[in-house]
Amino acid sequence: MAPTPSSVTAPPPGRAPGPDGLEVRPERGRADRRRFLALPYRLYRDHPVWVPPLRLAERALTDRRRNPFFRHARAEHFLAWRAGRVVGRIAAIDNPRHNEVHGERVGFFGFFDVEPDPAAARALVAAAGAWCRAQGLTALRGPVNYSTNDSCGVLVEGFEDRPLLLMPYNRPDYEALLLGAGLAPVKDLVTYWIPNPHPIPPRFARVVDRRAERAGLRLRPIDLRRMSEEAALLKDLYNRCWERNWGFVPATDAEFDHAAKDLARLVDTRLSCIAECAGRPVGFSVFLHDLNELLHGTRGRLLPTLWWRLLTGLRRVRRGRCILLGVVPEARGLAINEAFFVHALRAGRDAGIVGVEAGWILEENQAMRKPLEAIGAWVNKRYRIYEAPLGPAAPPPPL
Repeated sequence: MAPTPSSVTAPPPGRAPGPDGLEVRPERGRADRRRFLALPYRLYRDHPVWVPPLRLAERALTDRRRNPFFRHARAEHFLAWRAGRVVGRIAAIDNPRHNEVHGERVGFFGFFDVEPDPAAARALVAAAGAWCRAQGLTALRGPVNYSTNDSCGVLVEGFEDRPLLLMPYNRPDYEALLLGAGLAPVKDLVTYWIPNPHPIPPRFARVVDRRAERAGLRLRPIDLRRMSEEAALLKDLYNRCWERNWGFVPATDAEFDHAAKDLARLVDTRLSCIAECAGRPVGFSVFLHDLNELLHGTRGRLLPTLWWRLLTGLRRVRRGRCILLGVVPEARGLAINEAFFVHALRAGRDAGIVGVEAGWILEENQAMRKPLEAIGAWVNKRYRIYEAPLGPAAPPPPL
């Protein structure tokens, strides 16, 4: 039985250090930004499974001038200090577009990383809650970095395998730290591992092929040479396919174009495709080369040698990630999801792909999960999102 969420309350951030020397302060200036970004690289240094994100990409993601998310949303970064050193970090996020779409008043937290220090974890969550409460928000949910269009969740199952591109990784104690900070589980996200070469069940493949033919379904590759036109089409499909999903917020033009520009060179065009029925686009799948194969064992810095490794090694990567796969509501039930996976397995076998991870997928999304299980895929990782109501603001300190 899931624990009942308690109320997250906190005095205003930036208070004087507690009796144990713990202090949580907002990030201020470039030096604090460097500390904020550097913490996970220190926490997981030489960890056998963790994969360091590209530092250049992490800087761009958190840059309020470059990330179009900040054109309609706000965030505050906090650092937890003890005895003159940073022991944790968190971001508090106000995303008005989410609350407009879903009729909520939810604040979010993300970029949660901390040493095995329950007091620091509680103080960080409390600081994020206090900031969100000051914005008039009534609940705290996360982690999301910064929205559900970015990486989400705390890993709670599947610690033995290294993460694929753009998926989070954390120590097993993070769930206990968040529960101890007054949060409770609100949603589980799963990923599936699709091994390859993998025999597609013959009867399943025949049924899918026959249904696709009857529906007049055609799968065509995503044409990166016409990326501006393809991006406009994919953006429309993306917002239509996911509009009813839990937590989904339609991407703005600037957000989608920004993401498309960053990810275009990682798209595996052999596996990815657009579905058309009677010449009308009705869905798409996007598979990425798993850049983490090349980043594993590095420090995440392009110089002096990683840039060459990335430039020359991408086509030799043998794992992939299905980052997006969706069908517009009016075309569901035509076995298009199944056709995407059959196509990917066939193309992946010819390309020497050893496996693909699909996800994340909402735990209750049986329309997506059943086709994966029908082809022999299995849940390899589980991520969890937490939530708690925000208590009343703390009274001001005595004069």
